[in-house]
Amino acid sequence: MKDPRILVVDDEAVIRDLFKRILETKGHQVVAVESGSEAIDEIKTEPFDIIFLDIVMPGIGGLKTCQTIESINPEAKIVMMTGYGTEVEEEIEKSLKAGAYECLYKPFTVKKLLDTLEKVLER
Repeated sequence: MKDPRILVVDDEAVIRDLFKRILETKGHQVVAVESGSEAIDEIKTEPFDIIFLDIVMPGIGGLKTCQTIESINPEAKIVMMTGYGTEVEEEIEKSLKAGAYECLYKPFTVKKLLDTLEKVLER
């Protein structure tokens, strides 16, 4: 996949900014939003190739957002993210069954982020 369009969905500004800086440095087009409802609005207006989606967010959570994105843009490759570890294991499993590719656990290194992106791009 050449020059994938990437959507980052996380309620933490520091995570959104980090993703945007790292991925744009690598030449990717990145849009970052802070909620599931904003992500759904973005998906309705333009397609994304890869979506990094936080599981625990206020309002519409990651699982419901994942399911909605799958119904609108089933070609998108979704990577769930969490800083809660085993506390949200059930949500992670449901997300994977709903179409997410894998889960990226916070905190993560830049290398882990880029390795995950590469892995998704290879699929």
